[in-house]
Amino acid sequence: SARRRGFSIMPAALSALAALSVPAALSIAPFSTRRHRHSSAVASARGTDDRDRRAGRRATVLSGVGAASLLVGCTPCRAEIVTPKGYDDPEFSPTGFNTLYADQDTVGCAYSVEWPSGWCALSDVSSARSVGVDASFKNPRDEASTLAVFISDAGSRRSVADQGSLDKVAASRAESAPRQFNVGKRKRKTKVGEGGTEALTYDVETKVGGGTAGRFGSAVELVGITVWGGKEYLIRATASASSWPEERARLRRCVESFRILETC
Repeated sequence: SARRRGFSIMPAALSALAALSVPAALSIAPFSTRRHRHSSAVASARGTDDRDRRAGRRATVLSGVGAASLLVGCTPCRAEIVTPKGYDDPEFSPTGFNTLYADQDTVGCAYSVEWPSGWCALSDVSSARSVGVDASFKNPRDEASTLAVFISDAGSRRSVADQGSLDKVAASRAESAPRQFNVGKRKRKTKVGEGGTEALTYDVETKVGGGTAGRFGSAVELVGITVWGGKEYLIRATASASSWPEERARLRRCVESFRILETC
């Protein structure tokens, strides 16, 4: 395949995650066995106190070991990852991001885009191209969190500006379905090739209630729209509204990482 992915660690690494909670379990019983007595009773009760303290320490250790045993043997405590249907197993990178290089295996110009470590890539991209999807990634822990590359014919448009102003494009996305509204928009540039060429890009952030969100409730989508070489490239990231605050930074990085690798 002409698609290359960046360095990854196979899913076997996931089994190490369960062991991380075991040491912490040994300290979950921090109760004290110290007893406070009036000074006149200290001397006469010292022997009894020493025995109590030794017994208390032993109880503390045994309680910690017992708690650790429960955690190790507790199936629900382990984060089981189920690969979404139609997707490859999760891929991992020490940088926190994988990279897709789409060379000849794309309907547009060759491009690259980052996608989050631990996510799954769509297995059969060829069948997805019937709906304009050239690449798709999904978080197996939260299927509302997605990243996709859409490529379509741009017609007579030579730039995204030919589609209208940023305000107009943002409004059209918000008005495409009920209960949607913009929560952010901006202009930026996307790198094209290695000669310093750049293409205008519109970023539009919208809170949505349909599409992917239809299955997962309210969601937020961020799209980066670039027109180049007769094609429109739309990089779309989504997450549930509740997880968007913590997902926004890395999904924005992925959308902004899109590069057109040649001036086709």
